[in-house]
Amino acid sequence: MSLKTSASMPVENYSVIQQSENGTQFGPNNKIRFRVGSHLGYIDFHTSYLQFNLEVKNAKGKMEFANGMGADILIRTWRLLIGGHIIEEIDHPNVLLKVMKYDYGRDLGMREITEVLDKSGKGTGYQGLNKIENVDVATDSPCAVVKCILDLKFSGIFGSTQTFPVGMTGDVEIEITLEDQRRCFQVVQSGYLPRRLTTNNHISNGVSIDNLPNGAGLTSVQFKADSTNDVDIMGKNVSLGTLSDCPFSIGQAVRLTGEQNSAQYNKPSTGLITAIDINGTDTRLTVAAADPGIVHASAVAEASVGFRDEGFDLTPTAWDNGGTLTYEVSVPSLVLQVVVPPPQYVSEQARKVATEGYSIDVPTYTCYKTNTYAGVKSATIEIPCYSSRARSLLCIGVEGSQSLGGNNYLLAPYRFNGLYDDLHQYQFQIGEEREPVRPVDCGNLSTYQHNVAQEQLTELEKALRSAGCDVRSLKEHRNNFVIGRALSAYGGSIPLTMKGARVYIDYLGTNKRDDTAVSVVEKQWFNYCAHIRRLNITPQGVSVMY
Repeated sequence: MSLKTSASMPVENYSVIQQSENGTQFGPNNKIRFRVGSHLGYIDFHTSYLQFNLEVKNAKGKMEFANGMGADILIRTWRLLIGGHIIEEIDHPNVLLKVMKYDYGRDLGMREITEVLDKSGKGTGYQGLNKIENVDVATDSPCAVVKCILDLKFSGIFGSTQTFPVGMTGDVEIEITLEDQRRCFQVVQSGYLPRRLTTNNHISNGVSIDNLPNGAGLTSVQFKADSTNDVDIMGKNVSLGTLSDCPFSIGQAVRLTGEQNSAQYNKPSTGLITAIDINGTDTRLTVAAADPGIVHASAVAEASVGFRDEGFDLTPTAWDNGGTLTYEVSVPSLVLQVVVPPPQYVSEQARKVATEGYSIDVPTYTCYKTNTYAGVKSATIEIPCYSSRARSLLCIGVEGSQSLGGNNYLLAPYRFNGLYDDLHQYQFQIGEEREPVRPVDCGNLSTYQHNVAQEQLTELEKALRSAGCDVRSLKEHRNNFVIGRALSAYGGSIPLTMKGARVYIDYLGTNKRDDTAVSVVEKQWFNYCAHIRRLNITPQGVSVMY
């Protein structure tokens, strides 16, 4: 039963801030608990949200969220209970959101708008987590305390547009477990990437600078100010050479790359950055040493300056600052939109509960994790889901041997992306039936052109839509590879009771690029079942149909 309004019977509403009940400061792997009291009556969870302050601590460089995600990467588990019953329990919603929200739920226009709103610009220094002014990393952290807001739309309760009667269900308990910091952050990649090719196909890393003439050292490096380094953002011309966009900090070592006498030039600085200032319209780095290793007998062309990949200083010390880099979430609060419906609606709903009961369908997800091993080219993924109302299955194979911490914050940040890894074909089994009847062929993706079979895209889009994703782009179908199967059409569901599911996967023997043998890597599979749980409210209490 939904609450309908009219001009003659208006619905009042107001906001309430509910703080966490188990503290005000939390770190990685900590749990945050909220209790939404039944005294609030009716809540519009759809317009409610989570807010908190976030600070990255002990950083030796400007930081940004990894995987191109926002603050929702911090959520490792999500649990929601009503009357002691588990309504939602989602492990790793951040991996799911990487697929549903960021890679397949946004088109190019939405990506660019999000980049502006998150202050990440267009590949420049991500200032969303960092101080605008420059600091010396030897004595101060470049990261600031920032306020984060999450809409929690991945939750079936918070994603529903219907008003929720907490006065009839009893208190709603929410528990959030925070993710390990090594999986959440990375050093701003604009100080290390992109890797550009020079005229003679040599690599130039980091931020473009003015070419260095004969005998010139790295005492003063000035960013290029030509028109190709300007970006038009929302009608405003922004130079990549502005001080606020500079990815570097005082106290860091740099590496100069470019082309010298048609050969690769690649030298680390022998001193640290001692000053960052504005020189005319450009940003200038002043490095203590007169030169990055050797005197330039000839000019360095198509030059770039970037972070030293060995570490942030001359020692070199790893980017995780000896394993002390962490983050702190403080004052987490739920901002709840409370609705006060007219008395007629309240009495009618109470009558319905007393006479025939009141049911609420909650779409949610359950994650089943498993592993496949390196070198195994035929494997079976077991999904022990026995939901009575299953809608879709999504399987995401993330590389399982990723190294965490240390210089990986710069060189190899943790990735939630599903790996294609030269997969030949896959097929689901639901109960005793194989679906689809013939395996889905993915082998064309192994070519240099990354060709894709229409059947694979069709299966993927159907699975995503059945799981609740508003699919806007399939551009990342290879970069974030997902094996999916829609179990029903038009919002329906099927019972997996006494059935369960499994996926048969086969990899190519040799790839279709150069016919070399395929080396399958170890993967951790995050297998999500999108399903519906029914919450029944009767005079005897609350029950849940799984």
